Amino acid sequence: MKAAVFNGKHLRIEEIEMPLITETQVLVKVKAVGICGTDIAIYKGHLPTPTPLILGHEFSGEIVKIGSKIDSSWLNKRVTAEINTNIDFDCFYCQRAMYTQCISRKSLGIDINGALAEYISLDSYLLHEIPDKISFEEATFIEPLAAAYQTFVMMPVDKDDKIIAIFGLGKLGLLLVQVALLKGLEVIVIDGSDKKLNLATKWGAQHSINRLKCTEIPAEIKNITKNIGADIVVDTSGNPDSLKNIVKSCRTRGKIHIKSTHGLDVPMNLTDIVVREITLYSSRCGPFELAIQGLESGKIQVKDLISNIYKLSEIEEAFNSYEKNRDQIKSIIKF
Repeated sequence: MKAAVFNGKHLRIEEIEMPLITETQVLVKVKAVGICGTDIAIYKGHLPTPTPLILGHEFSGEIVKIGSKIDSSWLNKRVTAEINTNIDFDCFYCQRAMYTQCISRKSLGIDINGALAEYISLDSYLLHEIPDKISFEEATFIEPLAAAYQTFVMMPVDKDDKIIAIFGLGKLGLLLVQVALLKGLEVIVIDGSDKKLNLATKWGAQHSINRLKCTEIPAEIKNITKNIGADIVVDTSGNPDSLKNIVKSCRTRGKIHIKSTHGLDVPMNLTDIVVREITLYSSRCGPFELAIQGLESGKIQVKDLISNIYKLSEIEEAFNSYEKNRDQIKSIIKF
C-alpha cells in the first residue's frame, strides 16, 4: 500500500506492507485525513517524534477486515477513531477512567504510525461509528471537535463567566467559537486573518480583533470588557506574541486555557498569574460522542472550515500550503 512517510525532514510517498491485525483489531480503508497543527509542528521540527513515521490522526474510513474476536456487525461500517492506543486499562490513570493519560499510551501519528496511508489497523476500543449524515470529510473534524468540547469539560463555565476571548482562529479556534456560543458565552476572537474573523462573526462572535492591525490587544479587550478583562481566555494559536498577551487579557481570578500544541517553549508572566490569582487550565483529547452529536445535529458547522482537498500524492504541497496562505483553515487528504 501507499503511505506518506515522514523521515525527519520530508514527507515521501512510499510503498509499504499492509498492516496486519490481531484478533481484537480491525483493518480500516482510509477515506479522508485532516492535517492538524500538531502534524505541522512535527513537519517543521518543532515537536520531536520517532522517525520514520506515518503522520495523521484526524481521519475517517471504512472497516474492510475484522479480527476473530470482533463482532461481525462492524464489517463495512464507516468509522473514525480516538488517537490514544496501547492502553493498558490497569495503570493509576486507567483505574480512574483517565484513559488518554494512560502511562503506556501511544498516540497515532505522533508516537506510532497514523492514518496518512491507504490502510490502518486499529484496536477495536478506539472505534466510533460515523452516522450517515456526516461525510467522510466532515468526520475528520470529530477528533478536534472533541478536543474543543474537552476545553469545557476540564474548565467548567461558572455563573460569573460571561465573556471568553479566543486567540487563534485555526480549525480548533473556530470550533471553539461554536462550542462557546452554545455555552451562552459572549465571544471575542483574535486572529490575523480577516476572512477567519468574518467567519467567526457570521456564526455569532460579538467582537473581533485583527492582531496584525491592533498594537495593544489586551487594552482593546479591556475596552470591550469595561476595563475588567475576559473571564476566560483560550489560546489555540501557539503564537509566542499571543501567549504573551493572554495573561494581560484575562481578568483577575479569571481562567486561562492553553489548547495549542506547537512544541515551542514560550515565556509567560507567572508572577502576574500568581498575584492576580488566575487559574491555568490545559486539555487535549475529548469526548467523541459529544462531537459526533454536535455534527449530526447540525449545531456545529464544519463545511466552511475545509480550505483545500488534496490527493495523497500532493502531500508536501498540502503541508506547505499553510505557510503560503494565512486564510487557510484545514486541508484534507482524500483517498
